[in-house]
Amino acid sequence: MNNNGNAVISVLVIGVILNLIIASFMISSRDTTSKSQTRRYKSNLVNIAEAGKEHLYGQIQGGAFKPVKNNRAVYCTDKPFENGSFSVSCSTNSSADTVWVNSAAVFQGRMTMVQSVAKLSPQLSLPFPPVRGALTARSRITVKGNIQIDGRDYDTFNIMTGPGTLGVSTCNLLFLEGNASVGGNGVAPLSKHGFEDIRSLVSEENASVEQFFASPEAFLGLPEGALDEYKSSSLNTPFHGLIYLTQDYVGPVHFENSSGILIVHNQYKDAELQITNGVFKGLIITDKMAKINGNAVVLGGVVTLCEGEVSTFGTGTAVIRYSSQVLSNLSKYCENLKRKVEQISWEQVK
Repeated sequence: MNNNGNAVISVLVIGVILNLIIASFMISSRDTTSKSQTRRYKSNLVNIAEAGKEHLYGQIQGGAFKPVKNNRAVYCTDKPFENGSFSVSCSTNSSADTVWVNSAAVFQGRMTMVQSVAKLSPQLSLPFPPVRGALTARSRITVKGNIQIDGRDYDTFNIMTGPGTLGVSTCNLLFLEGNASVGGNGVAPLSKHGFEDIRSLVSEENASVEQFFASPEAFLGLPEGALDEYKSSSLNTPFHGLIYLTQDYVGPVHFENSSGILIVHNQYKDAELQITNGVFKGLIITDKMAKINGNAVVLGGVVTLCEGEVSTFGTGTAVIRYSSQVLSNLSKYCENLKRKVEQISWEQVK
């Protein structure tokens, strides 16, 4: 009887232990499954939020989206992605060189948000161009009419700030006709009647021919082909960017109030630019200048690249003024430059 009783008790104890083991295993299994599912939800949510952030980065890099300065802008709301959705907003500072991004993700009723900070910089590095004066030319230059070329330094508001540099530098000869005037290096522009007295102070003739006259890319210190994606067959004004026109003749151009870099260049290096009116802040690079027959104001610098042809700056009352401030900030005036996005911080906040 005792043996039988002990056996029954042993069986019951073993049964209880087995049940406890099974129950513990089931609880552990359910807990593991729950944790695994939670991790999967969290992973999916973060991936969706990351996708929203990266999508915004890509649009900024390609120029399709521009953050609003000093203001938070909504990029997208509830955009579907991988059985979930993301909503993205961002802001930037007054100089548009940093962007703050919020990307919120929703997946199966759950939500998370990631926040990031990224630096923005142009993909093209545009150093100070190798201008030698308000006008830098490879060929012979004729200035006529009532045009004024002034190498004294002006700020972005067209206010003179210093003595500046030469008015004209050419690898050939300079000719003044009519009432056209040239000045620079602290000397006010004078017409041909008083020009000989200041000629060597405000102009340079027979200057050395440098390699940077070979092409617009060479002048900007870029490899050949670096500007191909900015080439266009039309010009709409006003503009604020890098515009590269390849037609043989461009104009007459009314700038209205434009800024950036305007390039007029073809494979034969004989493309011509004609300007009439308006204000342009930035750098003009053209094979040759056909004429300026209006009252345009160019603040920054002008460059001509052709070797044998004559560039004629006439017959209007235009003003070309050197501005180191404008030329130092060409990237900021070229709003269509594609940007690099470098992430400097990231955190999950929900």
